[in-house]
Amino acid sequence: MKILFDYSIFAYQTLGGISRYYINLDKEIKKQYSCNILAPAHYNKFLKEYSSYKGTYFKKFPRFTNKLFNLYNKISTEQFIKFNEPEIYHKTYYTNFWPKNFKGKKFLTVYDLIHEKFYKDYNFSSDYRPKKKALENSDAILAISYKTKKDLVEIYGISEKKIFVTHLGVNLEFSKSKTNIIKDPYILYVGDRKRYKNFQNLLKAFAISKKINTNFKLVVFGGGKFLDDEKKLINENDLKKNKIIKIDGDDIVLNTLYKSANLFVFPSKYEGFGLPLLEAASNNCPIACSRIEVFNEIMGQHAKYFDPYSVEEMIISLEEVLFSETVSKNLASKAKLTSSNFSWSKCANETLKIYKDI
Repeated sequence: MKILFDYSIFAYQTLGGISRYYINLDKEIKKQYSCNILAPAHYNKFLKEYSSYKGTYFKKFPRFTNKLFNLYNKISTEQFIKFNEPEIYHKTYYTNFWPKNFKGKKFLTVYDLIHEKFYKDYNFSSDYRPKKKALENSDAILAISYKTKKDLVEIYGISEKKIFVTHLGVNLEFSKSKTNIIKDPYILYVGDRKRYKNFQNLLKAFAISKKINTNFKLVVFGGGKFLDDEKKLINENDLKKNKIIKIDGDDIVLNTLYKSANLFVFPSKYEGFGLPLLEAASNNCPIACSRIEVFNEIMGQHAKYFDPYSVEEMIISLEEVLFSETVSKNLASKAKLTSSNFSWSKCANETLKIYKDI
């Protein structure tokens, strides 16, 4: 069986969980079958560091050349198919391009339906359906959670029989760390902070609870510089710079932060999966997160939940974990157990089974 992952996500995303997903999937599938990530021209930093792919990295596409690079990617893909004849074509994002000369089975993975569910936040209309054509042209659809599958059925009206769930994994390599980066006790937040990520409510909870902010720092990893509205909220609540620490870095830095954190907080209003939960769990880090369907699907009873729309309930949950050694240790040990149920090897084997069964 010959498998091809296309260029779509790698020519669209410089960093992010989706590109990590395909790189890890490619690594695992290569152990059993011929598998290629084809990204003739891309600017994905994760792929740049991955030695086993076909293509060229650009720091960024020169101004006004996006269409030219897109055309180059399409032509190169059709040429690769002509000479290598893959049997499986797995589209990595929701573009409308499907190579005309491909005669095998077509697959698409759906991660979430954030734009459809939070269309107002993105100034889209209520009938915005960006994935429609890609979904219709796929022979089978992979969803990274049962929640995503449920949303696909409800929003796009796709038959349940066409959708298969393959949970993500957590890297066993995600274990290297440095000595402690932060000396003081701290709460950890990871990743993007915009819109549905609900970071502002976490900021409010941290500001209101003097019990928390006098004993713990809030460490924010990744997600870019603080935006003006975030800075305003920080200043309005008199949160001095040394109370909130912004850190960027690689996986080793992130892993170190997970290992030493007193609590990992994930306050999102919606997610398609929630990979940081598994990253924290694999590092024995206690977790407090939103009471949303997909988080319960992943963590079960092994996290402390709160209503993401209630700052007051968030404070209660955070304080309960932070100031009870018994609760904290219990959550940490159970979280570690949960993470062991998710691996990239398992994800790859489930994906291969779907390829074969369709």
